[in-house]
Amino acid sequence: MSVRKVETSLMVPLPGGHQLHLRRLADNPDGAAVLLLHGLLEDGTIFYSRQGRGLAHFLAEQGFDTYIPDLRGKGRSWPPVSRWAAYRVEDAVNQDIPAILDTIHSHKGAYPAFWITHAWGGVLASSYLARYPGYRASLNGLINFGSHRVAVHRSVSRYMLVEGLWGWCAQLAARFKGYVPGRSLKIGAENEFLGIQRDSLNWFRGQDWVDPVDQFDYGAAISQGLSFPPALYFAPSADLARCSAADVKGFMREIGHHNGRLVVLGRNLGNRHNYSQISMLTHPDAVQDHFPFMVNWMLEMNKLREEAQSGDGPEQKNQGHSTASGK
Repeated sequence: MSVRKVETSLMVPLPGGHQLHLRRLADNPDGAAVLLLHGLLEDGTIFYSRQGRGLAHFLAEQGFDTYIPDLRGKGRSWPPVSRWAAYRVEDAVNQDIPAILDTIHSHKGAYPAFWITHAWGGVLASSYLARYPGYRASLNGLINFGSHRVAVHRSVSRYMLVEGLWGWCAQLAARFKGYVPGRSLKIGAENEFLGIQRDSLNWFRGQDWVDPVDQFDYGAAISQGLSFPPALYFAPSADLARCSAADVKGFMREIGHHNGRLVVLGRNLGNRHNYSQISMLTHPDAVQDHFPFMVNWMLEMNKLREEAQSGDGPEQKNQGHSTASGK
């Protein structure tokens, strides 16, 4: 019997007439669902390409049913980023992510077993899990590529990127456009809403993990560590401007007491390249380098969940922080 390969696009309705584009890629539609969530100045194509490359295609080949949204205004979502839309962290957490999850559930009959995020997508995903802890039970694991909330590492290159490009330059351009023209400034593949730019900049600078609109305390809610899913954190060893291992480790610790593992990627740690925050996802060698390690971890988490549900294995308890470098 042949496998029903799926490559399709769904549109997810939002309040106010907005729509989110949701790409589904699956060589085996009966496989476990995986949500892939992109970051700032990106869309879902950070995870896949028309040529069949990228993490989403790799996961589909491994038997997973992958769902890749374009967040509001990005990619094929509608309407595009503009000066007229006020879009904040609260909107992403309370509207976009729930709508995406409900759409996946309606097509799949289950919520995603794994969430995989890149950069700012990891902050949004963890903020959502802080605010809506009931969804944690559906997750076998959370995987973050280069995700951090606070810019822990201090250097000239980091200051130029955060305060220069993402701060002063982005805000100056937004005065004329009403949004951050990421494509014109050549700082990203997509434009970005001014509200998200301001929220993220304040968090990068170290403000408390509190929602800037309704003051919900994400940090306090998530640090309780109650049934937070096992998490795998990938960090680049050499990209000190965009994301350092110290940044990712700081985010991992900010989550609180949970079963978390840090994997730092770099040549001196046994990897093929000194990956950047972006190339750890997009480099062609990633499919032979660290993607297989990730899939093995996912299969291990599936097995632990099955054993816990059957009562044949040890109970999954909060195991604190464990760190590892290299592959």
